[in-house]
Amino acid sequence: MDSLEDFKTLLGFYVFQFLPIVIVEAFVLWRMHWASLPRCLYDSVLMNFASFLGLVLGLGPYLTGNTPWGLTLFGTYSVMVEGTVLMLMERKDARLVWACALTANLLGCILLAVEVLVRTIRDYWGGQPSL
Repeated sequence: MDSLEDFKTLLGFYVFQFLPIVIVEAFVLWRMHWASLPRCLYDSVLMNFASFLGLVLGLGPYLTGNTPWGLTLFGTYSVMVEGTVLMLMERKDARLVWACALTANLLGCILLAVEVLVRTIRDYWGGQPSL
């Protein structure tokens, strides 16, 4: 497989995972009294875009995978980047910023883990192999 196909596969994965993660993380921010729901959606898009940009620019192959290790690295990277973006907005106390970043990314990683589990079960029981 050449690098262009690898890039298309990674890009497709991130594009189709971006919207559900933005929604889940915005809901977490809203429930943790970060701001109003529209503001939480905006902040979630900003912090996830920063994380997404780093993944597309080169970190993606190292942080992805169907293993717990890949998901752990992805979660750690996301907490660091998204927590930093929220801190740069200077809207809330540092304790709330990092609690929101950690909680939002924990639920986002759980969403990704469930999706990988469902895909693996589907592939195991005779479904079409995923890209």
